[in-house]
Amino acid sequence: MKKAALLSLILFLIVLVTVPVLAIFPLFLFVYSIRSKIQLNPNNFYRKYIFLGLFFGLLTEGLAILDNLDSPPEERILFHPDPGIDLLLGVGFYFFIAVVWSVLVKRYAFTAKSIFVIGGIWGIVAEQDLAILLSPLTYGAAGFVMYLFVFLVYGPFMAIPVLFFKDLSKLERKQRKFYHAILAFLMLFGAYVMAFLYMVFIYYALHLPLE
Repeated sequence: MKKAALLSLILFLIVLVTVPVLAIFPLFLFVYSIRSKIQLNPNNFYRKYIFLGLFFGLLTEGLAILDNLDSPPEERILFHPDPGIDLLLGVGFYFFIAVVWSVLVKRYAFTAKSIFVIGGIWGIVAEQDLAILLSPLTYGAAGFVMYLFVFLVYGPFMAIPVLFFKDLSKLERKQRKFYHAILAFLMLFGAYVMAFLYMVFIYYALHLPLE
C-alpha cells in the first residue's frame, strides 16, 4: 500500500506540471491506495458525501483552470474564462452531481469502479455539449483520444468520494442492477439541467453577458 501510494503521488506531481486537469486520475489512485486509513462514519451520509463531491469537483475545476491559463480567454474550455467566476459557476455543476451520487450510493450498491465507468462515459456524452462525443466525426482517430482524456477526468472526480465510505452496510443498500446505471445516467443529466439553471441565475445576478 505504501508503495502504491508513493507511486501514485509521484505520478500526480508529474501530471500536475504537464497536463494539470488529468492529475485528478492519479489523485484517485492515491486516495484508493490509502482508502483504509481515511474511512468516515456513514452517519450524516448525505452531508459528508455532498461535501466530498463538491470539494473534489471544484478541485478538478481548479486543475482545469491551470490547464487553460496559457490559452487566450476565448479559447479556454471552462464554464467562464475568468477563474473566479468559473469556480463560482462550477459550484452548481459539482454540487448537483454530488447530490445525485449521494442519493444513488445510499440506496444502491454502487462501487467506486461502477461510478468511475458511468461518470466517465457520461462525461464523454455531456462534455462541451456533445462536441466530445461527436469528435471522431471531425478529428478521426484523435477523437477517441479525446474520449479517453475526458473519461479519465470525469470518472475519477465522481468516484473519489465513495472511497471514503468502505463500510456502507449500515445503510441497507439494495443490490445494484443494470437499469440502475441507466437511472444514474439520466439523473446526471437532471443534475446538468439544474446546474444550467444555476449558471443562468449567476449570470443574471452578476450582470454577465450571455453568449
